[in-house]
Amino acid sequence: MLLSLARHAARPNYCSVTLRGPVTAKSSIPQTGQGSTAPTSPSTSESIAAFVEAVKAAPKVTGDGQRGRLVFALDATMSRQPTWDMACQLQGDMFHEAGRIGGLDVQLVYFRGMNECRASRWASDPQRLASIMQKIECQGGYTQIGRVLRHTLAETRERRVQALVYVGDALEEPIDSLSVAAGELGMLGVPIF
Repeated sequence: MLLSLARHAARPNYCSVTLRGPVTAKSSIPQTGQGSTAPTSPSTSESIAAFVEAVKAAPKVTGDGQRGRLVFALDATMSRQPTWDMACQLQGDMFHEAGRIGGLDVQLVYFRGMNECRASRWASDPQRLASIMQKIECQGGYTQIGRVLRHTLAETRERRVQALVYVGDALEEPIDSLSVAAGELGMLGVPIF
């Protein structure tokens, strides 16, 4: 994967993010600002298959004997609307396969609108996760990736989260604050895909 960041002269605290290649990736903190967007390519069947294979290869329980925990975060802003139904189907298939393999609890987190970021309860039932996702409708608004990162930090501090998977198509937040939260997750051993 190639990741390039470009700072903007007019808005030095913001940047564009361009990703090329496959990307396998309840707080009330307010949305802060807006910036440039750069579309990314949608998840492919191959990248989803690779994720499912990684889940199959992973141990069914964590080192402390508990089930693994995955935060699955979605950008439900209006820019995702044209491919939302296809994404719901593909991600629903991924939930079903992960459920068939077992040993994994998933929490679905999504943001949309100007200040809405919600998290489901932890679930191991793939039909429940797919049902929740099917009920989400896209709304206009800005990305709230910072809220997703801070939510994942809070969940990890309660009980370890093994990974965060984020599916979105833009970054409209100050890169510095996102870097701090992502760095904290990295220091806690939580990979972000």
